[in-house]
Amino acid sequence: MSCFRVILVAALSFILSLNISTLFSATAQQPVVTQQSAIALLQAGKKSYDEGLFAEATKTLQQAAKIYAATGETLNQAQALSFTSLAQQKLGQLQEAEQSISTSLSLLKTLPDRQDITQVRALSLNARAHLLLAMGNTETALETWQKAEKLYRQIRDRVGILGSQINQALALQVLGLYRRADKILTQIEQEIYQEPDPSFKVAGLLNLGQIRRQGRDLEQSQKILQIGLDVAQKMRSPEVQSKVLLSLGNTEIALARNAKTLKNEENAQTYTQKALSSYQQAANLAISPTAKVQANLNQLSVLLENKQYSSVAVLLPLIRISLEKLPKSRASIYARVNFAQSLIKWSLDRKENITQILNIAIEQARNLTDQRAESYALGTLGELYESTLDWAKAIEFTRSALVIAQATNAPDIAYRWQWQIGRLLQMQAERTHHNKNADTKAVSYYTQAFKTLNNLRSDLVVLNPEVQFSFRETVEPVYRQLVDLLLRQNPNRDRLIQARDVIEALQLAELDNFFGDACAKPEQVKIDDLDPHAAVIYPIILPNRLEVVIKLPGTDNLRHYGNQNVSDTQVDEAVKQLRQSLKRRSTSPSQIKKEAQQIYNWLIKPFEAELESTKNREESKVKNLVFVLDGSLRNLPMAVLHDGTKYLVERYAVSVTSGLQLLEPKPLQRKSLSVLVGGAIDAPSFEKEGLGAISNVAVELEGVKKSVQHTQMLENQTFLQQNIQKQINSNPYNIVHLATHGKFSSNPEQTFILDWQKRIKVKDFDNLLNLDYQRSSKPIELLILSACETATGDNRAALGLAGVAIKAGARSTLASLWQVNDASTAQFMIKFYQELKNPQITKAEALRNVQRTFLTEFSSTDYNRPYHWASFILVGNWF
Repeated sequence: MSCFRVILVAALSFILSLNISTLFSATAQQPVVTQQSAIALLQAGKKSYDEGLFAEATKTLQQAAKIYAATGETLNQAQALSFTSLAQQKLGQLQEAEQSISTSLSLLKTLPDRQDITQVRALSLNARAHLLLAMGNTETALETWQKAEKLYRQIRDRVGILGSQINQALALQVLGLYRRADKILTQIEQEIYQEPDPSFKVAGLLNLGQIRRQGRDLEQSQKILQIGLDVAQKMRSPEVQSKVLLSLGNTEIALARNAKTLKNEENAQTYTQKALSSYQQAANLAISPTAKVQANLNQLSVLLENKQYSSVAVLLPLIRISLEKLPKSRASIYARVNFAQSLIKWSLDRKENITQILNIAIEQARNLTDQRAESYALGTLGELYESTLDWAKAIEFTRSALVIAQATNAPDIAYRWQWQIGRLLQMQAERTHHNKNADTKAVSYYTQAFKTLNNLRSDLVVLNPEVQFSFRETVEPVYRQLVDLLLRQNPNRDRLIQARDVIEALQLAELDNFFGDACAKPEQVKIDDLDPHAAVIYPIILPNRLEVVIKLPGTDNLRHYGNQNVSDTQVDEAVKQLRQSLKRRSTSPSQIKKEAQQIYNWLIKPFEAELESTKNREESKVKNLVFVLDGSLRNLPMAVLHDGTKYLVERYAVSVTSGLQLLEPKPLQRKSLSVLVGGAIDAPSFEKEGLGAISNVAVELEGVKKSVQHTQMLENQTFLQQNIQKQINSNPYNIVHLATHGKFSSNPEQTFILDWQKRIKVKDFDNLLNLDYQRSSKPIELLILSACETATGDNRAALGLAGVAIKAGARSTLASLWQVNDASTAQFMIKFYQELKNPQITKAEALRNVQRTFLTEFSSTDYNRPYHWASFILVGNWF
């Protein structure tokens, strides 16, 4: 896959901070003037690189390499080529960078083992690893950094050791191997905390804080950067303090945005004010104009986001003055573009003034031969003309930006311009032709943007930090707007197929964004081969309507219905109301049925005739409904939808999946059920989290033990993460049943279950179960979490449930969306196992049978209320 990852992480500054001149071997036979000119060129090349003048750096370093080639100084030539490769990588010239580094490494092979030669070999391997990462070959990049670290250890170069270790951690994060990355980072942290040299210590902490932030470990990032700030303050170095404060502000604003997502306004406000304070201090302390303007731009972005307009008015003139003082560099170009984007988004200036800012950025980019930066500035100029409805100019500049982005191998920018052109063409068509139908050319550009994003996948979470963006703002809308266009009016079969594929891809992208890596490995699955009696339902929530695509039995047998004038806020409100009613044990069944019927009418009623072609369920083609849910709908159990006469579960077995591509099509082997059962009644971890006891856990676990012949129990004090792992490592369990408190959230840090002592976070689930369902011949068939719940007020909380299902590597997960009375839960689970032993029915049918039993056979209790039975949903493989 060709993609442009983070070319240089902060760790590289360690490597390039070495005094270049000390690395060269002087050859006595060569004229001193030649040696000095080559060294001067190398030093000038490094200076240009540090200043963001990458084209100039490339040219200067290539001249140095030529001089060394002519004078036969192989070691120095190899080193110059290594640095040249790094500069070319920044320009997106990956083929040229490959040639430079390959030549460097070939030259080094001809030289003997000597300390100075070993150091250059390590430097070259480091540059090679960055290139491999840029080209998407992360595994080989990791191996190359490991080789570089060995060489640095041979010559006891602690700067090089640290830099290559941090880069290894980055590569492991990209691969989704968080445990290994965390192990390296934790080891580095402990070593740096003991470091006596304050300059080295603060540089290491700054790097670690940044990479922890990239890995979404925000609390740890904040802690590390705060320690780094304390060290920097003792050094009395304003410039170092400014760098750390800028990074700390970035972490604090990430924490604020997480808190907003979780509706924790108090925490959001606290972190926002901390971020603003950090940025302001960073700007005040900064010595370099670039650092000052970056801090002020970040501050501006946060002020605008939080509508603190009085402070914005004070900041704007300071930024304008700072921009004029910036030396020409990529950093100054991006600063101007960043400023222009804020002015456009918030309508803070006249078009002529913003145009002037961007024209300077474009001119500087051309003077520096920095095509990546030029593309970024040109596309933003197109965005400006889009805001003023000047379609012709907007399309002209955006197309120019796209051509350059594609020529420089920058898909992370290219997709934005493809999306922008599609958006422009559609708006132009609507305004000029007064026609709301999808414009064919617009769909074509949207499709290109979608394909580019799909090719990027994991890179979306580790993209070049120079182009920061939010998934919710600049990735997710591409999918939704494309589906919007594809489903307008009466879409044909091809458009319905494409719309379904886009919906599936959005599910994967959301999971990638949730974890911060491309953890889900998609494989195309043919639903008709899996289950000829299943219909798959794809609702998609758009701003002004609720679309539903349904796949009926038969090849590409797709139908579509658009609920016109049903807004996203209407859907969210209906979901919120029904969920609140379901969670209250006292809610009357009639109220629930009425509220559930509204959502039934949106999702199911348009297809009733084809779904229920016969009155007798046994003769019906469709027996199973599989939902690929969107947005807030994920937080509802679909089994409770009501047609006015009966609940959906009374007619169908109901399950949920994050997408058919994630299914592993193998049924549960009932003849040899082997269950690992764990849980706690009142663990110390419950008290820490402010949660109460689960009194009937003992009844539930004992009931499971009696229902299944092969069980292993981990109860109360023995219910520990290490014991779960030990059992799974030594026995082939096909079901893992955990009766304990847990929470699903849109934030992976707040998605966890509790063992006796502590949280087990979602990112630890692959390690907990120690199996990967794509690799293992004996995966966990079914994971049962019987006392968990989705976070209140979090519309995307069920992403956490989907994340658990993926991360656990289980083919299916049975979990509760809210905490149910634990006495009825115990009865529910015991009956579920009794049903599950029947090899003639699917897991979804077993769940349906229990829910129907609760509906009809508990007249002496209130267990027939949806509060008790509707909470449990089956995620993943339903057969």
